[in-house]
Amino acid sequence: MKKRNPIISVIIVVVLIAIVAVGGLIYQTNNHKNEAKEDTKQKVLKIGATGTSFPTAYKSKGKLVGFDVDVINAAAKKAGYKVQWVTGEFDGLLGQLDNNKLDTVANDVAITPERKAKYKFSNIYNKEETTVAVNKDSDYNTLNDLEGKTIAGASASNNTKNLQDYNSKIKFKLYDARDVTFQALLAGHVDGVVNTRNNLEALIKAKNYPWKVVKGSAATVNIALPFRKDDSESAKILKKLNPAINKLKEDRTLKKLSEKYFGYDATADLK
Repeated sequence: MKKRNPIISVIIVVVLIAIVAVGGLIYQTNNHKNEAKEDTKQKVLKIGATGTSFPTAYKSKGKLVGFDVDVINAAAKKAGYKVQWVTGEFDGLLGQLDNNKLDTVANDVAITPERKAKYKFSNIYNKEETTVAVNKDSDYNTLNDLEGKTIAGASASNNTKNLQDYNSKIKFKLYDARDVTFQALLAGHVDGVVNTRNNLEALIKAKNYPWKVVKGSAATVNIALPFRKDDSESAKILKKLNPAINKLKEDRTLKKLSEKYFGYDATADLK
């Protein structure tokens, strides 16, 4: 039997090692490409809003705009996300969030004890006071003047609950949608309408409604984005989105947007 040339053996070993090394490199490259693809998939956030909540999330000339909408679009951009907006009734949007059909809801969502127990909230981006608007020519000037009077409120709104807790002598007429509560006061069916001071002041100015906002507040609430608890994808989003919201405070974007939609800086006291 002929002996194999040692040089040929060495060449064979070198070639085999090279093949293994190249194979490993190709695997790593493909693996990184797959990871990059996965990263790209999560670049779109599905966010819910009613599209009828002036001045926080409403449609103007067919485009969804408002304080919450502009804030979240700006924060998402800083965090490297694109936003896909989904509109619907408020309760239905929270249901879609619960069922993994939305990533979050940006529609004046107040942090309440009940919601805090259920959701993980983002950093706060707005602060609001619960109060009441009445007809300008009425004799009602404070919240306590409304004892025994009927106030329109949205059934699912934390503002309605805040006022109920504040003064049990105030009567309520509840409606499914927030816009209907405004129409109830315009039509004279109620003595006032409960909402946040920010929203009521902006509504009066923009729509020229013959209303005034009474003195006093039933509660102060913080506004943020709700996310599913114990959800790894939500945790990833929050990790990117919270620093972006902080940057909007630092670069005064929140202040500018607040002045644009509310007529004053409602974010001055944010921590």
